This record gives sequence, structure tokens and C-alpha cells, in this order.
Amino acid sequence: MKSISTVRVGVIGLGQIALKAHLPGYASAKGCQIVAIHSLREEHAKEVSKQYGIPHIYKDCDRLLESKEVDAVSICTPNFTHAEIAIQALKNGKHVLVEKPMAMNRAEALAMIQAAKKANRVLMVHQNMRFDPAIRTAEKLLSKGTIGEIFAVKSSLTHKGPQAWSEKANWFFDKKKSGGGALMDLGPHVFDTLSFLLNDQAVVVGAVAADGRKVKLSPGMAPVQTDVHTSCLLRFQKGAIGMINVGWADNAYHNRFYFYGSKGVMSVNLGKGEPITIEYRNKALREFPDLDKSSFSPTIYEHFLDCIRRKKIPVTSGEQGLRTIEMIEAGYRFIAKSAPDVF
Repeated sequence: MKSISTVRVGVIGLGQIALKAHLPGYASAKGCQIVAIHSLREEHAKEVSKQYGIPHIYKDCDRLLESKEVDAVSICTPNFTHAEIAIQALKNGKHVLVEKPMAMNRAEALAMIQAAKKANRVLMVHQNMRFDPAIRTAEKLLSKGTIGEIFAVKSSLTHKGPQAWSEKANWFFDKKKSGGGALMDLGPHVFDTLSFLLNDQAVVVGAVAADGRKVKLSPGMAPVQTDVHTSCLLRFQKGAIGMINVGWADNAYHNRFYFYGSKGVMSVNLGKGEPITIEYRNKALREFPDLDKSSFSPTIYEHFLDCIRRKKIPVTSGEQGLRTIEMIEAGYRFIAKSAPDVF
């Protein structure tokens, strides 16, 4: 595989995640050119093409994947399409950055990993929370033992639901297209971020969920056929225990992590308020550490491009994405046992 100075990227799917994250992310990255986009909405694609100066528009995804002018692709389509598009892209020699969750199940994730190995191409999962400056700073503080040995963690990631992010993304509420509800949507963020922050892997030892069919998220939206709020219990390999809550039925965005250590407690807040708060067991005052200046770079897109150029394994590799899928599947198995008539 030859070294690439300027990586030519194609973005597949022009939903909100592409418009708000992938496209501006690549546009601001050095050594990158967005050369192609794919969308079934031609007029919308033309507007995006004009905004970013993108020369090629494809309504047929296969044609984009076959193009010799594209080195790498971002897959920003609904969950049920991820594996098929990624495998086809890898077979055509493209590097792949795929939205989370990387696949609908373990079998699909394994097939994607095997395709990447066979093609000798980068497969990376868009777990963007790892690249948040607060998360990066917290990881450094935890790794140097700021609050001692971690024995418990707690996390909550909730918001108003997918319809607040993208009104037309009704596929989120169709289990055949999404693979699941709040746990499938938000669980990858929490599971992957905890793995990074603790430098540890966890297993799900219990889970329960609220039936989304009983909750009216907003008027006029598609019926919810999935879990709308899920709680999971975790046990980490190094001994810590954990509890996570993910949900679509909150009235505001909440994204917090709490770490309980032998010396004190640390909270990490990705919403409003202080990013990091530390309370020591032998001190009355709270501390609010500044974010590490080095934590603001690279972005997830810069990391993907660097992995392509330097033939590196991404920090959010296909293998790491597989582990989050396995945890999600374990969660749904527990949920099905606790409410077999619903899930």
C-alpha cells in the first residue's frame, strides 16, 4: 500500500451526522480532499456539493465505491447498511470510517474486520467521544492515579431522542433497520469511552429496559418499536463495577461520567457546566482541572487520515467496535429475559 499525501474522501449518506460532523471535520483537516458524496436526494446533494466544492455526486453508492478517485469513505447511513457498504468499500480498496454502531450484530462486525485484513485497509469506527478534550484530559488524570484505584463508575447519556437530532430519521425506531433502540444508539458511546478512560474492558452482567411503545417522544413521529431507556450493570476485568443509563426520553442533553476511587471522586461533564470536577476524601473544596492543551488535537478525522498515511491501527479499530457490539448484544439478551413479552 503506497503512502498517500492527500487522502481523497467520499462521504456516503448526507444525514445530520454527515452535515454536522464528517463533512466539516474533513474540510478542516490538512491533507484531505472531499471528492465525492452519495445521497438519494439529488437536490440536497447539489447544495452540499456547492457548499464544500465537491466535484462528484453519486446517487448510486456502488459507483462511488468503484471510483478510482476515492481513497477512503465515511459511512453515514442507517445501521442496517453499515456492514454491506463497508465490506464492498474494503473490497474496492477503500479505507473505511464507519458510524457507530459499526454493525447490527457480532457476525457483521467480524465480517467487516476480516474484509479489512484481507484488503490491508484501515477500518475505524466513528467513536467521537474519545476525542473530546474533557475525555482526553480525564483519561490522563485517571491514568496517573489522581483519585487512586477506581472501584466503581457511573454514566448517564440521555437526550430527547433521534427526532430532536434529525426529524426525518425514522429508521431509528424500526428495529429491523436500527438493530435496537437507545442501547444500540447510545451504548457504543458509553461502552467505548469507559474502556478508554479506564484502560480496561467490561462485560455486561445485567440489563433492563423501558418499552418505547409506551412513550410518546414527540407528536407525528414514527412509532417506537425499541427500548427507549436502558440501564446496564458492568464488571470490568480489573475489578471495578459500573452502571450506565442511556435514553431517548429526557427533556435535555445529559452526558456525565462519575469515577469513584480510593482517594476521591471525579466527574466528567460533556454537557453544560465544569468539564471535570474532583472531590478528594480528605479535602472540603472541589477542584476544577483545566483541560490539557494537547487534548484538543488531533480530531477523529485527523486520526483516521494519519492512520491511513502511516499504516497505523486506529484507537477505535474494528476490533474495539466489535467489543462494543458484543456488549450491546449481551445487554439485549438480559433485556429479553427480563421482559420476553416485550423485547
